Amino acid sequence: MILFLRSSDLGIDSRLRRYCRALRLAGIAHTALIWDRNGQALGDGKTPEIRYSAPQGKSKRWAIGFRLLGLNLFALRTMWRMRGELKLVHAVDLDTVLAAWLFSWISGVPFVYDIYDHYPDSRGIFGWKRRVIDWLEGKVIAKAARVILADELRTAQHQPIASDRLMIIQNVPDIDQRQPARGDKADVVNMHLKIGYLGTLEPKFRGLEDILAVAAAMPGVELHLGGSGALEPLVKANAAKTKRVIFYGPLAHHDGLEMLARCDVLLGLYYSGVANHKFAAPNKYFEHLLLGKPMLTSLGTPPGAKVARDGTGWVIADGADAIEDALTEMQNNAELLGKRGGAAAKLWRRSYADYFETEIAGRYVDMVRQLTGLCPPLGQVLPFPRAQKSSSECVR
Repeated sequence: MILFLRSSDLGIDSRLRRYCRALRLAGIAHTALIWDRNGQALGDGKTPEIRYSAPQGKSKRWAIGFRLLGLNLFALRTMWRMRGELKLVHAVDLDTVLAAWLFSWISGVPFVYDIYDHYPDSRGIFGWKRRVIDWLEGKVIAKAARVILADELRTAQHQPIASDRLMIIQNVPDIDQRQPARGDKADVVNMHLKIGYLGTLEPKFRGLEDILAVAAAMPGVELHLGGSGALEPLVKANAAKTKRVIFYGPLAHHDGLEMLARCDVLLGLYYSGVANHKFAAPNKYFEHLLLGKPMLTSLGTPPGAKVARDGTGWVIADGADAIEDALTEMQNNAELLGKRGGAAAKLWRRSYADYFETEIAGRYVDMVRQLTGLCPPLGQVLPFPRAQKSSSECVR
């Protein structure tokens, strides 16, 4: 049994669902322990779940800290009860890995540390608190059987990781969920320019307040937003004022992709006020390639550099003025929208269409088998050739 630990909802975590799908295809038993923050976690309908149900409460750090402590204690109790069947614990971020580390020390069960985001950089933590967290994470990294990062460049944010224990798994969408990358010619003549956003409704640093204000002043712009977060009241208020702001609330990733596929441009801004944005490796970048839609993203970030290099969208400075200039250019040049969307589709087909097969159902599952000794099911024909590979150490 493989146990995933995550302080979020499996239904909105497309990366975690990719791991679960790969293990399901490989016939490896697994369960996800997640934090149901609002009593309405979506799940994925396929993966067995253990839910820690506790309201997130106020956004103050001390309040969230108490909930995280409860989550880790709940995880420890659950792992201890499952100790006879657990072969591996896959913990996501510092939110859950301390429980995995302690359980591993007690039981000998190995753990994988999957770092979605560098904790201090993504939360604006500095000074002595940052030094303590970095020291603690260094201890965890030294004990983890494997450490997973979303991009090679993120090694600069962490203490050295031995190459034989480091895996890079990018945030490439699952091909089973994708619609064909099209790069359709955009048709915004006499229509609204449709901007799509799927993700956390984060204040200040995702440009959401700015694009809401710009859209209100540009009658030809329509915003489609899916997700949840601190800005939800502001988004709802804007949606109540105008039909050109359409808010869907939290969406399962498949439904979110369908929403984005109906848009002309995908929004993925990462303002410079967050240090972690210098290392951004977002789902949104790969989603715009998958769907063949141009991306509006930020200057000075990794997705910005890639979009500029490959001509797959617009790269802008922070602020409402830059957003307005980019949207005006899009409105006046539907052919350019189609051209940049087409470039995105071609890049997807050339570089990422088989990523799930080779990297998740392939290398990731191979790693799980190596650490656990679990073999492929006898006589089972798996859909991907690499998924049938078994470790020489596996046991029946």
